[in-house]
Amino acid sequence: MSEDGPRYVTLAEVKKLLTEESEKREISYEQSLALGHAEKFVELSIEETEELMDELRENFDFMNEELIYKTADILPEDEDGVRSIFQQDRYTPSNEDAEDIINVIKKYK
Repeated sequence: MSEDGPRYVTLAEVKKLLTEESEKREISYEQSLALGHAEKFVELSIEETEELMDELRENFDFMNEELIYKTADILPEDEDGVRSIFQQDRYTPSNEDAEDIINVIKKYK
């Protein structure tokens, strides 16, 4: 953690970092598990993920960085999926907001 707070990374970034590291040296068991998870669940490239997050930032001022990163990693496909991301947050998106988020995600999938 930096002095400004946590630095979030996407699952796509984790995949890239661990892949690069595994090419240099033998990675730990835990890192290997994390890489396997990333390889299984990452659907977008780092560039696509960054574009998606930028669009979420521009269009949904009620989303903080943590929610943006979670959304980019999970890529929910329905309103319940969007709401599950907001479960720990004070804000609950309306049906319209959730549908708008889903429509943004669909552009990248």
